[in-house]
Amino acid sequence: MRINSLVARVALGAILFVVSCLVSATSSALAQASKSAQPNISSGEQNLLKPIAAAQNPTAKLKAAAELIKKYPKSSLRTRVASDLAVQIAGVTDASEKIGLAQEYRGVFTDQSERQLITPILIEGYIDAKRPDEAFSTGAEYLTQNPDALRVLVGLMSVGTDQAKVGNKKFLEPSLQYGNHVVELIEANKKPADMDEAGWTQYKASVLPGVYRSLGILNLVKGDRAEAKTRVLKAVAVASSDPYNYLILATILYDEYQDSAKRYQNLPDGKAKDDELQKVHVALDNVIDAYAHLIALSEGVAALQPARQQLMADLETYYKYRHNSSTAGMQQLIDKYKVINLKP
Repeated sequence: MRINSLVARVALGAILFVVSCLVSATSSALAQASKSAQPNISSGEQNLLKPIAAAQNPTAKLKAAAELIKKYPKSSLRTRVASDLAVQIAGVTDASEKIGLAQEYRGVFTDQSERQLITPILIEGYIDAKRPDEAFSTGAEYLTQNPDALRVLVGLMSVGTDQAKVGNKKFLEPSLQYGNHVVELIEANKKPADMDEAGWTQYKASVLPGVYRSLGILNLVKGDRAEAKTRVLKAVAVASSDPYNYLILATILYDEYQDSAKRYQNLPDGKAKDDELQKVHVALDNVIDAYAHLIALSEGVAALQPARQQLMADLETYYKYRHNSSTAGMQQLIDKYKVINLKP
């Protein structure tokens, strides 16, 4: 069975987790910054601060903040208000509302440092709203000043991968560039300044397998199967129990098997053809092993259940071809790859 169609359904769970981290880590840093600000302020500023504090939602807070900044553009409260308001906007769950608030914020808080606070949140809004053009254009501008902004890089690569899976190659090259840079940063252990060691360890473990897998998908779409295989094998190495890694790997190995089979069929009888047949068998054995992994690890994974029956039928066909029309040992092969959850 060709399983390329299933690849288009791969949900990059780790990547989506990262996109959510884009706001949470930013919020944590901003909250800490706001706590450190204890300025001496005038009575007029204090009066304008009250409606900001009393506002029940980010829209009202932003409106009140605009009044403060309009009257006191150099207020010592400015940094604190900008930070706290960015935290409020980051917590907005509706993507359209988040985008509108972030854009309005940029009209009020125009200093470069303030734009550094809100732009990752605006990018996240574009990502959540499925507006890839704005996400990439805003992201590219932001990354010129912040080339190692890990969460932004991962978020944009995720969007580009999703677009590539549905046939849109517009963002293919920047997505590959961003993903490769993410790998460089993580493999070089370049921890973001706002993460502690424990958070960094968890982040790497959550993100890296999905990044490798995304790079595999992007390279497949690009037509570079060799690089795609290299990346997916790295995903398998760091997340060997993830069935989606084997979904992509099985696709690549199946294509390699088909290529070898075609070469064999086109060769004249003789030693070269006999040698190619051995390569066909090796390629098919690799497919069998990948299918067994996928079937074993996808048990109970709802998104993969519609495919499991066909995958099992294909596995049986290939296995019988390689084992004298017998399925003896096939189930044991599958069972060998099942993940056993040990309960205390």
